Amino acid sequence: MPEIKPQNRDFIRLGESPIEGTGVFAKRAIARGTRIIEYIGERVPINALYHVIDEGRPSHLYGFALNDTTAIDGARNGNDARFFNHSCEPNCEPYNFGGHVYIYAMRDILSGEELTFDYRLGPIDNALPLGDSESYYRCSCGAAGCRGTLLAPPPLRSDQIPGGTR
Repeated sequence: MPEIKPQNRDFIRLGESPIEGTGVFAKRAIARGTRIIEYIGERVPINALYHVIDEGRPSHLYGFALNDTTAIDGARNGNDARFFNHSCEPNCEPYNFGGHVYIYAMRDILSGEELTFDYRLGPIDNALPLGDSESYYRCSCGAAGCRGTLLAPPPLRSDQIPGGTR
């Protein structure tokens, strides 16, 4: 669990992102383990976030799944946390504490650096395959280890886990 450090929380700003649209940037250096912001918005049934538009493509969403049935809709009464972009090599990570999602610094972050976390997207219904969803969720993070998608990587096989069964 990340260490919680009390401090002045006024250390983020919004700006144009080289990754996508609007991003969140550090106004000053942020130490590893710092709680940066709570992801705020209305609690909604998770399937209410997924609207179908032209050609069956999902619309642009600002949502964060809390569990299999409930999500936080950051577009409704949300805050700047909804503008965190995805990166395959993020500097932040979200933690869910009893239905409250906080974003923490995974490492020391420099002033001016864009703040990101790995979206690790999955299907709305885990029983359904993603199908062609990958083409809708292309990643543009630019990281050296970019996996090319906002979707979660497939789980490791036992032969890929150190000490796993071979």
